[in-house]
Parts: sequence; C-alpha cells; structure tokens
Amino acid sequence: MTEPDLTGPAGTDLRTARPGRPASGGASSAPSGTANATGQEPGEAGARLWPDDHGTLPAPARLALARLVRGPYLAAESDPDTWHALLTNEDVVRERLADLYLDLVVDADAQVAFVRDVPAPDAPQVVREVALTFLDTALLLHLRGLLLDSADGRVAVSRDEAADHLGVYRRRGGGSPMDFSRQLDATWARLIESGILEPLSGDRCMVSPVLRTVFGADQVAALSAEYARLAKESA
Repeated sequence: MTEPDLTGPAGTDLRTARPGRPASGGASSAPSGTANATGQEPGEAGARLWPDDHGTLPAPARLALARLVRGPYLAAESDPDTWHALLTNEDVVRERLADLYLDLVVDADAQVAFVRDVPAPDAPQVVREVALTFLDTALLLHLRGLLLDSADGRVAVSRDEAADHLGVYRRRGGGSPMDFSRQLDATWARLIESGILEPLSGDRCMVSPVLRTVFGADQVAALSAEYARLAKESA
C-alpha cells in the first residue's frame, strides 16, 4: 500500500505523544503511616524520601509528576490515587512541568492527563513524538470518532472490526490482502504499545479515553476531510 503525505491539506500532522504503556502501577511511594529517617511522614511537604533528597513536594505529588513525565498519560480509572494526588497538587505540578518546558493537559470529563511541549517558538522539543503511518492515522481517526459518539465514553473494538473499516484504503492502495494484514498487525501492535488500545479478551481492545483529547481539533478536522476524500475516491 502506498502511504500519502500525512500532513494533509492544512499542513497538520497527527502524531502520538508518547510510546509506552499508560502511566499506572510501577513506582510506589513509602507505605502510608511509615515515617522516614527524618521522622516525617512521606506524604508531608518537605519530607525526605531517600538520603540527600532535595525535593520539596510530598510523595503523592512527586509520583504524579513522575508518571506524567514518563507518559504516555495518567488515567483515573487505572490509577485513582495518583489521579487524586494530581488534582490536589495541580498548581505546583504545573509549575514543575513548566520548568521542563512541558504543558499539562487535564481532561476532567475523560479523567485523563498528559504532558505536551509548551507552545513557545524557542522552546526545545521535550516530548518524544512518533510519526504515524497512513493506516495508523486512519484507524486513530476512526477510533476517536467512536469515542466521541459513545454515550458512556467506553469503546471496545476488535482487530477484525478495524480491518473492515480500513478495507477501503487497502482497495485504494492496490496491495495484496496479505500485505494489508501485515500492515494492520503492525498498526494494531503500535496502538497497544502506545496505550491507545488496552487489550481485553481475544482480539478485542478498549480504546483509551485519552484519544478524545490528545489531538487538536484543527488537526483532526483537516485529516478527517482528507481521509474522507480518499475513501470516496476508492469507492
């Protein structure tokens, strides 16, 4: 399958913010009610969490900050304690992220948060971006539409359902069914690795609510129009 320029008619580029699993689990703070070497509770501001610790934030706020920087996003559903810590310490977390040229995005409705590069002309690029293939982008646009149309914000999709939707682009590219299957397998694996798709049973996956927020409306509108045109040409 040929892969046309993803910049679209408006010069936009749809990208995933970060590869990797969603920010849940992994690191842990000291157990609640256990004082550290200074005699302070680890959740208190200014408490030392290790020898020569120069941090000033309480442990829950530090954990929220670390999870956001690690990426790709923080979700209330998978990590409610850290989500609560973020909301409680949102102002200071925003300040620390700004020191790193990062902007915090919090979607209260979807209950997800992630970081992105600050929109300043001279700021360095901090967030590692991954350019998407034609098929990646087409599937992301479809999944985002399903999320926005969902009454409860929860969408599960199978690989076969994705193949049915994307079949029109295979016909346009003229590739063999085997080539298309391999490309779809690679797309499916990339979206799982990035945390956009959460595996369920069989070949079904839950679509992450972060997909509602992570791409700008202008990007989505421009690319949706271009992909609709390509699909119409293929019909």
